[in-house]
Amino acid sequence: MYNGNVIRRKACEDHSHKITVYGMFGLEFLAAAVLHLPSNALFKPAPVAYQVQCRAAITPKISVLPVKGRVKHDLTKSKSQLNRVDVDTISPYGPNHNANVSGLMSGTLQIKHEMGFMQETYDRVNQTCVYLKSVNVTLHIDPTVFIAKEYPKGSCMYDAILTHEMKHVQEDRLIINKYTNIIGKAMERIVAQVGAAHGPYPSQSIASAQKNIQNSVHKVLDKYSDQMNEERRQRQQAIDSFEEYESIGKQCKGKRKRYRY
Repeated sequence: MYNGNVIRRKACEDHSHKITVYGMFGLEFLAAAVLHLPSNALFKPAPVAYQVQCRAAITPKISVLPVKGRVKHDLTKSKSQLNRVDVDTISPYGPNHNANVSGLMSGTLQIKHEMGFMQETYDRVNQTCVYLKSVNVTLHIDPTVFIAKEYPKGSCMYDAILTHEMKHVQEDRLIINKYTNIIGKAMERIVAQVGAAHGPYPSQSIASAQKNIQNSVHKVLDKYSDQMNEERRQRQQAIDSFEEYESIGKQCKGKRKRYRY
């Protein structure tokens, strides 16, 4: 234990990371990750001779929660307009059939995380301990259902299309619930692995030290984000089956041509 120094403790600003996935029918995945951390210092532990020991007084708090936005409905687009939207499922009728789009579910799935740190600085020897204080992860879903304006509320086709699109919404909700649990357990493992106390480091190297800790969490989130997106794609595609589309036609027999939903 190092004695005889002026010790300064401060809570660091949370550093955030975000992955955003956009998709029509929730199936096109555009991911963006942002690390708000400087990296202009070298990562170099302090020599043992200084005898500064970094010991965490508290266990890092871990929170992984789903955030489910309310379903929005857009009834302002025509079938012609919806046909011009790129969709992410493959038509069960195949590429040689001219199928019109009468409904869409546009889903945004987003994973965010924030990490909180505490610093303990020994001014006399220019050494700092870094403590991981918290890891907060949220999984967001923000769905919008589009139904062609040619089908007014209360019509057979409106009700059938709405029922179908809500199956896509429900599948995203199930995916969010599943991966909230998976990512929660993964965060517990990685935090136990990297530990709560880090250092001591030269005080000018703290940014790099924090970045290394955050990168460990970042890699785990990227792994499960990719896994979740692939499972999401498969499960959403399974909803858009030939049998599903034909069942809509049977519900509204004689009231529609061959459409995609």
